[in-house]
Amino acid sequence: MEIRLWEIARFLGCVIEGDGETLIRGVAPLDQAQADDLSFYTNRKYISRARLSKAAAFVVGADDREQFPGHPLLISDNPYRDFARVVDKWFNRPYRPAPGVHPTAIVGEGVQIAEGCSIGAYCVIENGATIKAHTVLFPFCYVGAKATLGEHCLLYPRVTLLERVSIGHRVILHSGVIIGGDGFGFAPDPQQGYFKVPQVGRVEIADDVEVQCNTAIDRGALGATRIGRGTKIDNLVQIGHNVEIGEHSIIVSQVGISGSTKIGNWVTLAGQVGLVGHIQVGDGAIVTAQSGVAKDVPPKAIVTGSPAQPMIENRRALAEMNRLSSLRKKVHELEQRLKALEQEKNE
Repeated sequence: MEIRLWEIARFLGCVIEGDGETLIRGVAPLDQAQADDLSFYTNRKYISRARLSKAAAFVVGADDREQFPGHPLLISDNPYRDFARVVDKWFNRPYRPAPGVHPTAIVGEGVQIAEGCSIGAYCVIENGATIKAHTVLFPFCYVGAKATLGEHCLLYPRVTLLERVSIGHRVILHSGVIIGGDGFGFAPDPQQGYFKVPQVGRVEIADDVEVQCNTAIDRGALGATRIGRGTKIDNLVQIGHNVEIGEHSIIVSQVGISGSTKIGNWVTLAGQVGLVGHIQVGDGAIVTAQSGVAKDVPPKAIVTGSPAQPMIENRRALAEMNRLSSLRKKVHELEQRLKALEQEKNE
């Protein structure tokens, strides 16, 4: 693949600074780029790497152009996104199997498989399932009875969709994802132990969602667990029954969301966040890594800590905690002085 820089600029709608005839044959990070690679720069923590980079050209923001004197540049209002667009258009060639149903696949009665689909080796598709056009199932996937998959979906090996799960269009599910398992519902019974509460609901996943490896999304106890359009979910996430997540939210690795909690649109839950059940997180809120959320989070709030609290309050509390040692020392000194004064008075 060979592209001139001006072609990339035209595709992105970016302004070029420098030689538009610069030839691009690859893409790479700053510290690995070679003389014919395109790279990008967004984080000033990596300025030393940028200055030493061998890349042919860079995608940068307007405020960072001075960091690259003499280098061809693409000036972008969102360098990370535009670099990703370049990779996707010219350098992203993932393997996709040819359409058709592999002879080892097991397809039940009443299954509807539309044109252009690829069903890999040893897949199992149960009775009444629907798979719409151009969807790909890699080997060893399981699609439960009456489940529905939209168009242009991609299921990597060993994805499990249990009965009546509904998946929208252009959804990507990575290996080990399990959607529609029972929620964790048990009613205590002093005589019998715990009585399993039947989980008779479903899961509904909207268009353009991506769920990465070994994440579990439980079906509703009653009603549905819902994942909104464009939401991205990282590896090793647990989403409990009847959770509702809005559109374009980011759920990072090892997050656990307890049942019936509602997450708004454009919310970010950073790594290892835990949320109790039956609370709400408002649109645009950010919960920082390893926070424990036990109550509602207002829209656009940034909360941190365990228990989670607004970031300003958390920092103030940490500052006070760091003063405890000096305060303890001062209190001890005052106690000694008071004791000495009392002794003098008694004498």
